[in-house]
Amino acid sequence: MLLSVAVGCRKDKDQEPPSITILAPAAGAQLQVPGEITVRAAVQDDRQVEQVRFAVLDPQGIPVATAPSVTVNAAAAEVERSLSITDEALSSGTYSIQVSAGDGSNESRAYRSLGVVEAPLRLRAVHVVCAVGGQAQVLRIDSAGSAAPFVTLAQDVRHAVLSSRARTLVIAGDVSGPVTALDAELGSVRWQLPNTNALGGTFFTGLDRVDADRLVVARANGLLSAHAAHNGSGYFTASALDGRYPRRHAVLGGRLLSEQPLVAGSGRRLAVYTAYTGELLAEHPLDLVLAGFAALDEDRVLLFGERDGDGVVQELNVELGGGWEPQVLAGQPVGCMAAGPGQVAYLGTPSGLLRYAYPGNTVVTLVGGGAVTAVARDAASGAVLIAVPGQVQRVDAGTGAVLQSWPVSGTVVAVLPFFNREP
Repeated sequence: MLLSVAVGCRKDKDQEPPSITILAPAAGAQLQVPGEITVRAAVQDDRQVEQVRFAVLDPQGIPVATAPSVTVNAAAAEVERSLSITDEALSSGTYSIQVSAGDGSNESRAYRSLGVVEAPLRLRAVHVVCAVGGQAQVLRIDSAGSAAPFVTLAQDVRHAVLSSRARTLVIAGDVSGPVTALDAELGSVRWQLPNTNALGGTFFTGLDRVDADRLVVARANGLLSAHAAHNGSGYFTASALDGRYPRRHAVLGGRLLSEQPLVAGSGRRLAVYTAYTGELLAEHPLDLVLAGFAALDEDRVLLFGERDGDGVVQELNVELGGGWEPQVLAGQPVGCMAAGPGQVAYLGTPSGLLRYAYPGNTVVTLVGGGAVTAVARDAASGAVLIAVPGQVQRVDAGTGAVLQSWPVSGTVVAVLPFFNREP
């Protein structure tokens, strides 16, 4: 009897990933945006390394710079790539260099921290949003001071905000218009929220940018919702207190503050929600029609607004509920405001522009003689931008001198500086 035995060869499964040693840059390296950094690494494998990839990740682990992969096909090698970080919207912080190496079956990664220094702040443009004959018109003033029409939307407009990080200009309608988000560079529509008004009055009662990436939309039906500025995706939807509607919002120390007037009547409350889930935490009495907020610290906030025809500045401890009233501006109701550094705020009133300084509790008239209906601060130059009848003006924050002016049509809804990154 003949016994036949077949003997075959079986290749052992590769279970060992390549090893990686980052040789450059040295630990503690820093990069100023925009800039380039060269990354060099030594890779080794018990068989062979096929490819090596390089990237820089932001603090959330999202790639902000990549380079073409390097084909190695050897057991050991030193490889390098230059990575360019050009996005001036990036903030300063600790980022990570990531080097990945694969042998066809396994992959390994190595990391090195990289200090990224944000780009110098630059004003790219100022967007002036106006209501003109039932349309929303946006005038763009470039960094050299030249003004030109930017976009016209066939909708009414009541509110507008801008996120420099997301490069998005968001306009909210009034009775019939939707919330429309535009590319702040191109003017093209990015996303919209419909206006489902069935009552014929104001529908969108508020639109506020609460941080660099998020905004809050308020509705007359009592709903408030948080959205990503760049694509409109929703974070949460919350309800106002019974019998009230949300109007003006800000975030302080992880809490969302919401001014909420009565639907029928003149009473107001300040509702406090969690900033990221919309869970109701507390409510406080409020006797102001709010123009805006300015944070003092994680628990204290300044409230600016109007009460019985007077301008009022109040300090509120959001955690404890107590506070005091540093200023009452007789006959000068505050209708708009912009916060500045050093606990300073610029206040628009029917009689002009005021500068309020909390440390000394002082008020100075910067611009007099007429109503200021919108105010913003150019954080790059320190100048203040205001809307007065028929004009937008750039004024010196110290003296109130008018540095430049531009004619505008219709009613100015908002004056919105657009920077290369968030101030």
